[in-house]
Amino acid sequence: MDLGVGVGPRQGEAFGLGEEDFDFDAGVVHIRRQLRWDSKGRPYFCLPKGDKTRTVPVSPNLAKRVQNHLHHSPAVACTLPWRNPEPPTTELEARQRKPITVRLTLSTTQGNRINYSRWNKQSWRPALAAAGILKKIGEKVRTCGGRTRRYPIYELSRADMFHVLRHTYASTQLEAGESLMSVSEWLGHASPQTTLKHYAHFMPGAGKRGLPAMDAWFDQDPPSDQDPKPNVPEKSLGVLQALSEPGNRRSGR
Repeated sequence: MDLGVGVGPRQGEAFGLGEEDFDFDAGVVHIRRQLRWDSKGRPYFCLPKGDKTRTVPVSPNLAKRVQNHLHHSPAVACTLPWRNPEPPTTELEARQRKPITVRLTLSTTQGNRINYSRWNKQSWRPALAAAGILKKIGEKVRTCGGRTRRYPIYELSRADMFHVLRHTYASTQLEAGESLMSVSEWLGHASPQTTLKHYAHFMPGAGKRGLPAMDAWFDQDPPSDQDPKPNVPEKSLGVLQALSEPGNRRSGR
């Protein structure tokens, strides 16, 4: 959860983060890959969504938590095919799908890579239910080898999936006044328009931050013969002077 809220990765990107992706001296993490599973349940590494790698700032407190986690739960080396888990049939496919090894930051208690589907069912949803966010709506009973096991069934809600951590990251950054361009880059969105579409309502000051600056232009006495220059930025003065010359005057726009 700390990584989800702290750097806003997609779920596969979080589970594909390697120890080597963190640069604690620079205070950043490099989102270079994601861990995915195909329809046959075979894991593999590939580029993040949209083939966009990115670098995201890491706060000092989050960096301490990650380092503490790695101290108590060392990274686990994981070697998987790249791009496609299907066995290659040509030399080109063999080069394109050549396995890579990543020292995964997150792993199961048995030291294995994390299957997102199993994690959602066995860890994430029970945690949300314990916090009173999700409701238990039934049970699934299975009998195997003479033993009966009961598995809880929880209500399905897309609003409460792992992606909500990414939304929390984005909304917190924007509400704090971080630029839309920066947040869009850190999220790995295709364009700032995508970010604006989803998170415009988390920018309460948008459209108002420039008002005090504009008002300061008029918060002064009109220029006199002794002090003909208004208190405006030097670059703006040049524009105003050019516009005041004969032949350059235009109606206000």
